[in-house]
Amino acid sequence: MPTPFDKNGEVDEGRLRELTDYLIDGGVDGLFPLGTTGEFALLDRRERKRILEVVVDKTNSRVPILAGISDPSPRNAIAYAKDAADVGADGVVATAPYYYRVDEEGLFRHFALIHGGVTLPLVLYNIPEWTHNFVPLSVVSRLAEDEMIVGMKYTEYNMLNLVAFIEAVGQKVAVFTGSDAMAYSCLEAGGKGAVISISNIAPKTSSSIFDLFRNGRRDDALGAQKSLLPLVKAAGTGYFPAGLKAAMGAAGFPVGEVRPPQTPLSELERRKVRELVEKAGLK
Repeated sequence: MPTPFDKNGEVDEGRLRELTDYLIDGGVDGLFPLGTTGEFALLDRRERKRILEVVVDKTNSRVPILAGISDPSPRNAIAYAKDAADVGADGVVATAPYYYRVDEEGLFRHFALIHGGVTLPLVLYNIPEWTHNFVPLSVVSRLAEDEMIVGMKYTEYNMLNLVAFIEAVGQKVAVFTGSDAMAYSCLEAGGKGAVISISNIAPKTSSSIFDLFRNGRRDDALGAQKSLLPLVKAAGTGYFPAGLKAAMGAAGFPVGEVRPPQTPLSELERRKVRELVEKAGLK
């Protein structure tokens, strides 16, 4: 979920409530506030907890809520996890530590420490392009074997790695792709689904990939995936998530701009996004 901001750059709670309904009504099977799309690193602890309170309250147990708790420090991640548990989230999601480079043992300890300090199920968020720390199969396998994680969101356009993760740990934990164009591919390879940002632009089409695939209509599921490709390009315009937010506005569900120091799209980039949204049939 993106974090809606008002014109003053503050969290727009009213729009957040509307977004929660919009996504659930669109057929998504769960919500993930405070992830990369949600600009979690630009929010303070008070804002993070309030966002979760709003989403949990508005969801009212209709779908599970996985709360982002990512931080370079496991101590801080545990504190965020306690807030998530206090407000009623169903699970937590944590990236590898970022800023500092960490070896394999450090990566394992990061998630082991978080697991030991939380009461909610833990999902590992493997997004090396942003954290600059790739959690390798050896570490994921240890965590899965020791039952420290219940799933992994893997965000990288590397099909070989995705298949390797699914084959090695897919029977122990749920493996999801976080790459917008690989939802169908993940299911085809034996993964459990996708946690993707373009679901915010087109929730019905995005969730239909899973529903159609599960019902044996693989050609239709693949067709749904292909129809989303213009939105994948739109969301990737500029520096993420500026393009995604612009695309949501172009599709008729504005959620404000990105928070500084990020910059909104230029007018030329906005024109490109509008064209792509129109190509996808959403305007």
